[in-house]
Amino acid sequence: MNFFKAVVNFFKTRVLLWPVLLLNVLLVVGTGAVFAFGGLNALGLSSLFSSSSNERDSQVVQAVTRVQEVALLSLHIEGVTRNESNGEIFGVEVPESKKTTLIQYKFDAKLGIDGTQVKIEPTGADTFRVSIPRFIGIGFDNPKFEDPLESSDALSWLTPSAVQTRMMNNVLSDENKQKYITQNEAALMEQAKAFYSGIIASVAPDITLDFEFAG
Repeated sequence: MNFFKAVVNFFKTRVLLWPVLLLNVLLVVGTGAVFAFGGLNALGLSSLFSSSSNERDSQVVQAVTRVQEVALLSLHIEGVTRNESNGEIFGVEVPESKKTTLIQYKFDAKLGIDGTQVKIEPTGADTFRVSIPRFIGIGFDNPKFEDPLESSDALSWLTPSAVQTRMMNNVLSDENKQKYITQNEAALMEQAKAFYSGIIASVAPDITLDFEFAG
């Protein structure tokens, strides 16, 4: 009888241990969840305070224009551009403050016409008039500028250095394009005649052409 009571008391004790074991399991799982949640929060906070950079260049083509530029002449140009400046104090030039900058350059200047503006109109049975628009500077190919050379007087430290990009832009300016056109106008006219005469003769060799150039 005493043995039977002892066995019953043993099983009663084990049954009462389940809530304790369950509570321990819940505590372990809860603690793990807290650490996991805390870890996620830590990751979240670290990402919150981290930094990153990203650069993008977005371009959109707004319009496409057909260009039919006809190059008639290519001029190889070589030269030296020069800039001289003096220091001033209160608007008065300082003696011995001259600073001279020289840049040697070379490039090919292309001259021609806008082919879309050329008109070919019949003037008789076998004659046509070819109207040539104004000559234009198409562009500069293979520009090369050497390193600048600078000479200075004793007080040249009062004089700011020349802006080299401005000197280069002056060399490749529209004014210079027009100067090259004026200097080579006769050659441009002859080349325009030869160019269009060759094209038309390949199709209709018996046609007589009369050329008219824009003033």
